Amino acid sequence: MARLGSLLLGGGLALALLFLPAARGRELTASEHGLMTLVLLAVCALFVHGSGFRFRARWAGRLFSPWLLWPAAAVAATVFWAH
Repeated sequence: MARLGSLLLGGGLALALLFLPAARGRELTASEHGLMTLVLLAVCALFVHGSGFRFRARWAGRLFSPWLLWPAAAVAATVFWAH
């Protein structure tokens, strides 16, 4: 169930990144572009977790756990769109 949540959250953020910056009607500044990079990294990590990939290294498995990914993705997206 957590993997489905990661896929849905990653898909939602990917669609938001596709449509919302263009809907604002202006170019991204350098700082906004940097913040968008963080959101893209979070989307990629959510897709990795949601696809069911299993890491051999324990530290990598902990890094890609939903307990860390979901809040990190929410914070990155909130900072990007509030900026």
